[in-house]
Amino acid sequence: MNWDDLRVIAAVNKTGSYTRAARLLEVEETTVARRVTRIESTLGIPLFEAKDGVRQPTESCQAILTDLAAMEQAADHISAQLQHQQMPRRNLRLSTIEAIADHFLAPALGELLESQPDLTLLIETTDQVVDMSRWEADLAIRLGRPKHGTFTMRKIGEIRFMLVIPRHAKGEEVTVAAYPDQFLETPEMCELFAIYPPRLVRMKTSNLCLFRRFVECETGVAVLPDFLCRDLMDDPRFEIREMEARRELWLLAQAHLRDDPVTRRIGDWCAALFNRA
Repeated sequence: MNWDDLRVIAAVNKTGSYTRAARLLEVEETTVARRVTRIESTLGIPLFEAKDGVRQPTESCQAILTDLAAMEQAADHISAQLQHQQMPRRNLRLSTIEAIADHFLAPALGELLESQPDLTLLIETTDQVVDMSRWEADLAIRLGRPKHGTFTMRKIGEIRFMLVIPRHAKGEEVTVAAYPDQFLETPEMCELFAIYPPRLVRMKTSNLCLFRRFVECETGVAVLPDFLCRDLMDDPRFEIREMEARRELWLLAQAHLRDDPVTRRIGDWCAALFNRA
């Protein structure tokens, strides 16, 4: 098996699709399909199986993903050295929610980049939980400790929540904003529904910045992290109650980055940001 074969496997794993893998590799979809079929035939084992329209790695394929990621990184380093004859630039992907990226990461990014001149950090914001096993990110900041995974985990902070209530929003006519159904068992939603029944929910989103705009316009009641409503504390338009709900913040990193000094520096930087909050 040569490196081109491994690049095909990596691309299909990252994208979950022959079409998107072909786009990433700048080849035809049929080329990717043929290469995967040939590799599987040579090895005598299936590498991917289609589930709900997504190419999922088989158990055999998952066993090589960590080594494959390390090989990709090594190849990037070699390419950079040959092309630029200088220390290779590190490219790392960090995934988190928009509110954390906007409020914590962006304002302090200059500090990190100045201390790591060879680092390029791709920050991807999403309200969905990234699949670290599919290498959708090198690092991820998550609300709540994951129950399992092959990645490393480090607690970097804790988020408090506030219930923000426009003063005119009283009684049974109140409009409530909540998370989508898959997130209703979070501590902050359980506490919200102990106060307001679910039938009052008229808007659902997992975007915390959208919650902020929702209450800022006095549309209705919502739960916000404390860092998104500090400037509303003295605003006479709102009643703000501190909730008992807390969520831990965890930094996840791919296993092969366990002893990587740049990853360790990013972890220290993140922890310092939330300790200042």
